[in-house]
Amino acid sequence: MKAILITLAALMATKPDVQGKNIRVWNIRQTNILRINLVEMSGELPLHKHPDADHSLMVLEGRVRVQIGQEIFEIEKGDYVSIPQDVPHKYWALTQPALLVSMDAPYYDPKNTVQLEP
Repeated sequence: MKAILITLAALMATKPDVQGKNIRVWNIRQTNILRINLVEMSGELPLHKHPDADHSLMVLEGRVRVQIGQEIFEIEKGDYVSIPQDVPHKYWALTQPALLVSMDAPYYDPKNTVQLEP
């Protein structure tokens, strides 16, 4: 297996794999056991859950408010949070934009995400 090197600047110069109102997502790596994404977000992302995978975030730039179940945290550059599978969660970018690494294991199909807010 070969090492993988992806620079932040090179990745962000490419077209995002997902683009929405408050979010842009670039897939960094995906296997049958994990998925790693770069996430650029602004504003609020709605309450949702992943029924078949743990979900983790590490902040690269900015500050983010995270709701996990009934708890609310503020995380900033260098902070990491892990969200167990099937636990409702949502995010608010407190700085515009916020940049995060998102990791899911085991890999899950994003189409299985359960949206709990419009």
